[in-house]
Amino acid sequence: MTKVVVVGAGVIGLTSALVLAERGYKVAVVAETLPTDVPNSSYTSAWAGAHFRPFPSSQPNDPRESSYTRETYQWFKELVKTNPESSVKFVVGEEYIEDAPQRYLQWQAQEQGIEGFEIIDPNQTGRSFPKPVNFGCRYKTWVLNPPLYLAFLTRRLQMNYKVQFVKTRFNTLRNVFLAYPDVSFVVNATGQGLQLDGGYDPVSFPIRGQTLLLRPPSPDHPYKDRTITHQSSEGKWTFVIPRPFDGGVIVGGTKQVNEIHDQPNPRDTQDIVDSARIMFPELFGGPEFDVDVVQTNVGFRPARKGGSRIELEAVNDKNRRKAIVHAYGAGGMGYEMSYGIAKAVAQIVDSKVQVHRL
Repeated sequence: MTKVVVVGAGVIGLTSALVLAERGYKVAVVAETLPTDVPNSSYTSAWAGAHFRPFPSSQPNDPRESSYTRETYQWFKELVKTNPESSVKFVVGEEYIEDAPQRYLQWQAQEQGIEGFEIIDPNQTGRSFPKPVNFGCRYKTWVLNPPLYLAFLTRRLQMNYKVQFVKTRFNTLRNVFLAYPDVSFVVNATGQGLQLDGGYDPVSFPIRGQTLLLRPPSPDHPYKDRTITHQSSEGKWTFVIPRPFDGGVIVGGTKQVNEIHDQPNPRDTQDIVDSARIMFPELFGGPEFDVDVVQTNVGFRPARKGGSRIELEAVNDKNRRKAIVHAYGAGGMGYEMSYGIAKAVAQIVDSKVQVHRL
């Protein structure tokens, strides 16, 4: 039986492990932080807002990554029916942009694979915005509760496929092969891209995100079945994302490139609250009330210039053929691309195994 070690226990690592295990590979997951640990700011998957928002392509990597999001979208549709304990839920998604570029204004003809997608007039929605908005759209999308979803993946891996979880830190991918000499493939799901002989991918970089987990004033608040994202002309983002299974509501947030401060910034918190008061006033329980903040989240989206890296790297080994399958650099789209990336990883491993058998 071909053995695979997945390095990294975020949503991409766990999903890759699951798809590989389902295909009959013997899999182990090794990571510095496991889903069962108390999460820290470097374990981004625990802090994610975790919703899907489509957008028109503008970069060379966008069509490839868009295909990953569509694969994930379809898989989540199945999970809703087969595994409600995964916490995946489909809701209405809305998008509003103050100064939308032309590609948004011509978007509808390009959009495929998203149910209910339509361009809407933002002036007819009754929503409040800080400045005039020239683009709006609506679509059917998914949300989930990250702690519950990560636990769902972990349980399935452990109980259905006997996947071992090992808490350890590797400084090089070469050391993974030394620690597991019988392993043929290492899946590199380390976010920033740990390299074969140490260090991280030089074109990877962090994007700091700060969000607020709120306790809504009523269980019947208007955002329990709706997620909304607003982008200002200055590039500021404001969004609301419900977390199913009584997980509260996420409101955010910041997208600060190469910022590595891992503690909540009070000024960022106030900016989030001020924007939310304008766009999501129902979360405040009235004009004289403040939001009920349960937790302030800080995490680092593992971005990469040129987009995610999903590819094979051969490793010179005198005794056996070994390889690394890179699966990192998803930025803020880890959940959105997770199943699509996992399928691509498994296809790479399958193709390599078939060649070896010839």
